[in-house]
Amino acid sequence: MKQIKIAKRDEKKVNIVLGCLLLTFLASLPLFTDFLLYGADLQFQLLRIEALRDGLKEAGILLWSKPDWIEPKGFSFAFFYGDTFLYIPAFFRMAGINVQMSYRIFLVMINAATAFGSFAAFRKIFQDDYTGLLGSALYTMSVYRVFLLYSEAELGEVLALIFLPFVLAGACLIFCEGQKERRFGWIWLSLGLSGMLRSHIFSFGTAVMFLVIFAAVQFKRLKEAAVWKQIGLSAAAVLLLNCNYLYAVLQYVRTGGFVINPISGVPIQDKGVQIIQLFMGFYQAGGNREFGAGGVGDAAPVGLGIVFLLAISVFCYFIFVYGEDFEKEEKGKGAMALGIGLFACLLGTLCFPWDSVLKWSGLTSSLVSMIQAPWHFLQTALLAFTVLGCITYRMAGKKFGELYGKIYGLGLAGAGIFSSSYLVANLLFYSDFIRVRAGEEIWVPIAEEGGEGLPVLASGVQHFAADGLWYVFAVVSILTLGLCIFYIIKKKKQ
Repeated sequence: MKQIKIAKRDEKKVNIVLGCLLLTFLASLPLFTDFLLYGADLQFQLLRIEALRDGLKEAGILLWSKPDWIEPKGFSFAFFYGDTFLYIPAFFRMAGINVQMSYRIFLVMINAATAFGSFAAFRKIFQDDYTGLLGSALYTMSVYRVFLLYSEAELGEVLALIFLPFVLAGACLIFCEGQKERRFGWIWLSLGLSGMLRSHIFSFGTAVMFLVIFAAVQFKRLKEAAVWKQIGLSAAAVLLLNCNYLYAVLQYVRTGGFVINPISGVPIQDKGVQIIQLFMGFYQAGGNREFGAGGVGDAAPVGLGIVFLLAISVFCYFIFVYGEDFEKEEKGKGAMALGIGLFACLLGTLCFPWDSVLKWSGLTSSLVSMIQAPWHFLQTALLAFTVLGCITYRMAGKKFGELYGKIYGLGLAGAGIFSSSYLVANLLFYSDFIRVRAGEEIWVPIAEEGGEGLPVLASGVQHFAADGLWYVFAVVSILTLGLCIFYIIKKKKQ
């Protein structure tokens, strides 16, 4: 019997694929059941999927608002929470798959996209396969992402997290010195920002804010014409990739057939997390979102996990004890990741004086109230500390040798997987759950243990079917995406 020999390069590819598949499986474990964990926004997400299905069946390709929500003039999910990716479970529903299974399949797809996408982004940033895989493990299996996925059922932000590493990869490529790598920067950045814009508008806003901070830190590179060329290409690509979405928003605002309840003067500081919650090792199911009032005991399991405290500690140890053994650029990148991560953590905690900022003016009152919960800034901290973890992995390999570096990397990934797996197990044992079947009821109550399957609503069609100009812009967006892919293939062959 012949023995099949796999080339070392191919063996590495197989290891990477298997690693990402394992991460997808571990992140999706709560989905291999006959129920759904009762996340805070689960009902809301199921309503959105059902509304899209109804709209596709009755009105064809659709846009903008759902009519049965507010007064009942409608609410524009497609504006605040982009519907682009929710067409996937909506098509599953049209194919006859029940709403619970459609939602579960979609979450598995999200986990797979996060694992493989973050690997590609971190590999591009560090130019190393195993560093990319470590970044994927820390990011995909982070406590914060698991919290959003199952405790909050926050589909918009979870979808945005798929694309957040793309934004960083694009920024790093644009501001790097190598012209060969820089040529792909605008594609990574534009795809990342476009995906976030179509998923969760607040996440898009925070990504832009921290991009400005990143550019300010790298202000010396802004003198280079090549950098501005990449920035211009990115801006143009974002506009073309999203021209149909932006047109829909403008039409929605122009039509005015909706109700706006302005949010202003709503304090949010008590919804920030306690510092202890940021870097705990064991997170348990909880439901209280006012963390300042209820303390940690009944708080939702939001945080980053002890793995990132470990990465911070190791980086500080390397800098203060072996600082001379590392290059200035490497230390600078680590310090920037640490600084941005800690600043984002500060914004997400009770310590930041959001209620004082709210009182500065009418503008700040509206902006602060729109944030709703400061812990949303932890998505930026997650990305920054993932980068820091990858940097410490490379530093450990340089200082103590490749073998010890890999042992450290495995330990880091293991610590992150352990914390999130503990949270998943705790949610499965102690969190509420629902079982859903297709039906015409208006709402989804919580299922009691041993109860029958519960019905989910059919919410009605959306207002405002797409017009001819929207279809033209949609074709432009699709062609732009195709050109980006063609550009990548063409340049790689050169």
